[in-house]
Amino acid sequence: MDKRVVFDFEIEFANGGGIQGQDFRLDIQEDTISDKELADFIVDDLRLLMVGKVNILNKKYIEEKHKRTSTPVFSDPGFIDLSHIIFDGLITYKGLPAPIICDYLSREKSKANYEEGTEFQIGKIEMVTNTGTYIDCPFHRFEDGKDLSEVEIDAFANLDAITVFVPDVLSIGAEYFKNLELRNKAVMVRTDWSKHWNTDQYFEDHPFLTEDAAEYLRDGNVKLVGIDSHNIDDTRGKSRPVHTTLLGSEILIVEHLCNLDKLPHTNYQFSAVPPKFKGAGTFPVRAYATLLN
Repeated sequence: MDKRVVFDFEIEFANGGGIQGQDFRLDIQEDTISDKELADFIVDDLRLLMVGKVNILNKKYIEEKHKRTSTPVFSDPGFIDLSHIIFDGLITYKGLPAPIICDYLSREKSKANYEEGTEFQIGKIEMVTNTGTYIDCPFHRFEDGKDLSEVEIDAFANLDAITVFVPDVLSIGAEYFKNLELRNKAVMVRTDWSKHWNTDQYFEDHPFLTEDAAEYLRDGNVKLVGIDSHNIDDTRGKSRPVHTTLLGSEILIVEHLCNLDKLPHTNYQFSAVPPKFKGAGTFPVRAYATLLN
């Protein structure tokens, strides 16, 4: 049997008045659903404006066949997290120091500064900018290139995207991107190498793009290229033609992605927004995809 949630609700409007609903039933895909998700659904579904407080009351779950079969039942908003977790001691790139994540002010020590029952934690992080899932801007490669503070927000967020699946290939050439709609797209290169994340194997013989692939993507006017591998370039030598070609044309790069196997081929948007630092060309991001209807 399918899962349904049964609940009452009370909605107060910010400009006065309100509405109520009793014994409201909703199809759900998971076993449970939060009050906030229910509140958001009711407000969106009823197209309400000027909503203040929303109370979800008498919530319970039942097993009952879904009433709708031709339309999707309520689910999450369609976000897919594409970032690795950064933790104390994580090695992202051999030879670079791991991040140190600790307390600057612990909860216990903070108690002396506040009234009884009130405490805070202030963290301290020491790390190189090439840590975890990160984005490269032109300044990473070129001294006169744009840094994180100079790249416009629309280069990082809500980019129409396409996934290119290249399994079991070490050297990924231009042929894998031909006959694809690339213009103004964020191109996600899925290799599934992220399954080796946080292991010694992750650093050795990883998939990478060739120089001719980078040139083809540049000539195709892509906006960003991401990869779920250790590096977008071949790290066995000293040459970095992909970074040079893409960043030289202000095409951003995101490395160390994950969960690209959860992405569709197209019909989604990609975002990877870093802090607005001056004088830095690389920084960790919370990369994610937004699925479109």
